[in-house]
Amino acid sequence: MKHYEITVNNGDYPLTYRCSTIAEAYGCLETLRTGLLHNRTFNMEGIMELLVEIRHGKVLGHSDYGWSIRVCEGEV
Repeated sequence: MKHYEITVNNGDYPLTYRCSTIAEAYGCLETLRTGLLHNRTFNMEGIMELLVEIRHGKVLGHSDYGWSIRVCEGEV
């Protein structure tokens, strides 16, 4: 089963969150935008487009300053 892994760079201790849907991944990134990554600029419309592209297999993931997202196979 596909799932999405969102990783926040945290020095030597990166934080990873696994999501089973793009809606959950979007919510996670929205929370990070106002919390842990509040000093980063997020284009939430672009994030949704990216998640849809990942879902349809057009891209496998994305990395930005401070965080990344990728699609993975296996259990959540």
